[in-house]
Amino acid sequence: MKTEEIKKMQHRIGVTADGFWGPESIAACRAHLRGLMPKLCEWPKADGASLRAFYGRPGDEGNLVSFAFPYPVFYGGKRVTKGRCHWKVKDSLLRILTRIGNIHGEERGIMEEAEDYGGIYNYRNKRGGSTLSVHAWGAAIDLDADDNSFRETWPVQADMPLEIMEEFAREGWVSAGAFWGYDAMHFQATR
Repeated sequence: MKTEEIKKMQHRIGVTADGFWGPESIAACRAHLRGLMPKLCEWPKADGASLRAFYGRPGDEGNLVSFAFPYPVFYGGKRVTKGRCHWKVKDSLLRILTRIGNIHGEERGIMEEAEDYGGIYNYRNKRGGSTLSVHAWGAAIDLDADDNSFRETWPVQADMPLEIMEEFAREGWVSAGAFWGYDAMHFQATR
């Protein structure tokens, strides 16, 4: 992100808008997003045992349901009309995406990120790891992978808008960029 965009975000989260994204900004951003999350979060912890207990067997396509995207999304430049996710996250994910489209539909800087779909269900390990990704349960989504690669730091290198992270937070989803500092394309229904 550009310095002016970082300053705008710092103002939004209530810290000195100096354009430097350091420990104070990181902590304030996380607190801001946690403050938007429901007090009673239904999502499981992100460890394998908790994910299995809540979502069932990873890779079980019987737990997946299809849904229609509420606004146009594209994968590799081609229009995608439907996605598949775990049935337990479907309603929540649709509320998130619908709010993004309804609130930010005219804001190209935000919608360009939201319309670039990177996938939901994918039975695989975490990148560079030996444990399963939350994608293996269909309980994670990637947006705008082109501009938010796995190891780029957010928001200095990656450019996922805070407004998108806020919509996911309102449903209790974790935004990897804000909470891990990298992989800003990734959002998951865990706590």
